[in-house]
Amino acid sequence: MGSVLEALLELQDIELQLVDIRRQLQHKRQLVQRQGARLQAIRDKLAVEHEAVRRMQMDVDAIDVDLKGHMAQVSRLREHLNTVRTNKQYAAILAQLNNEKADASRLEAKALEMMANIEARRKAMAAYEEEERAEAARLEDLRAQAAAADAMFAPKVAELERRRAEAAKRLDAKILTLFERLSDRYEGEALAKIERTHPRKDEFMCSGCHMSLSAECYNALMIRDEVQTCRNCGRILHIDRSS
Repeated sequence: MGSVLEALLELQDIELQLVDIRRQLQHKRQLVQRQGARLQAIRDKLAVEHEAVRRMQMDVDAIDVDLKGHMAQVSRLREHLNTVRTNKQYAAILAQLNNEKADASRLEAKALEMMANIEARRKAMAAYEEEERAEAARLEDLRAQAAAADAMFAPKVAELERRRAEAAKRLDAKILTLFERLSDRYEGEALAKIERTHPRKDEFMCSGCHMSLSAECYNALMIRDEVQTCRNCGRILHIDRSS
């Protein structure tokens, strides 16, 4: 195999290692992102519950003010009953008193119902808060794992990038551009081996896309150090001399 294809194969080996490292690091980052979204969803629910409880408490406070007004009126009417002189006045005040007491009872019942709802909401909030703490701890753990992975792979990435730069110097600019374009398209697998599909016949295929190749293509690579590409997938072709 010539120097050009050797450099390309070396570049592919380096690029595949870099792709694998990037994939692992990206997976770590995605876990952090998903966990962050999960934690935010819980916090959003908590915010909704907090706002609901706040509004309900305001309503309860308003009812309490209204209830106190009714109870004060009840007290005044009871005192007034002792001052009336006619049965007609007594009956009218008594009716008004009963109405005030009925209104106060309805308000008390409504307040109790709302307070029960508030208590239920607070229990839900307590559960969300517990879940939030657990998910926040999980997020911090995932962030630590991602940071540790970045630190662990940093020396390896630096070494691979150094080797890639050295290998790239051995290639013509056009060939290097072709390799980089194919590497981006196929996640580092810019080259494909020509495989013989029949042990006794000159039948060949591209290992990248499994489409057939001509014997002329195979023979050209056997005698010349040149770049040939698969007409189907576009990968740079090479042969394994040991096959």
